[in-house]
Amino acid sequence: MSLDLTYSTATALAFLGTLAALGAGHLPGDIAVQSNADATGKAMPGNDRLAAGAHPWTGWGHCARHTLTYLACQAVAVFLVLLVVPVPLPGAIAALAFSGATHAVIDRRWLVARLLAAKGCTSWKDMTFWADQSLHWAAMFLAALIAARTHTFHKAGLVAGFGVLLIAYALFAEHRHARGVAAGPAPTDRL
Repeated sequence: MSLDLTYSTATALAFLGTLAALGAGHLPGDIAVQSNADATGKAMPGNDRLAAGAHPWTGWGHCARHTLTYLACQAVAVFLVLLVVPVPLPGAIAALAFSGATHAVIDRRWLVARLLAAKGCTSWKDMTFWADQSLHWAAMFLAALIAARTHTFHKAGLVAGFGVLLIAYALFAEHRHARGVAAGPAPTDRL
């Protein structure tokens, strides 16, 4: 298998069009359309709530509902782009699957907390929001790359399967973390 480093104009347009569409759907879906209940209820419970008996998967219902409305906004934008840009349909589907899976995991907020802890950045007032947004944009960038290079439904299915595995890993990580909290005092309120 060789890596083809020659790309057509159509491939470049598919990447750019998909990135623009995902971004255009991102802001309304992540901010304007999201309900207050979903915004405040989608995160994984903190260590204090876990120690008090909250299930580690509390909030996934809110997260799933938000992710579906978010994806609906992105899907409308991607559909409109499909009308004028040669994005392969399997690529568009793969991009939406990747965007949805990564969005859900990021919005559980423990990944953002880990990033901020690793950076030692805990006192910047708006850092949580901007770290969340930077991870979403990085995921959309990858989703656009996937869209530009995914030309078969088989490959789109593989991307969707990766998304399912990513969410399954997040569920496992949340459960494992909760077991650690139950086993004894945690040094921090971050996953």
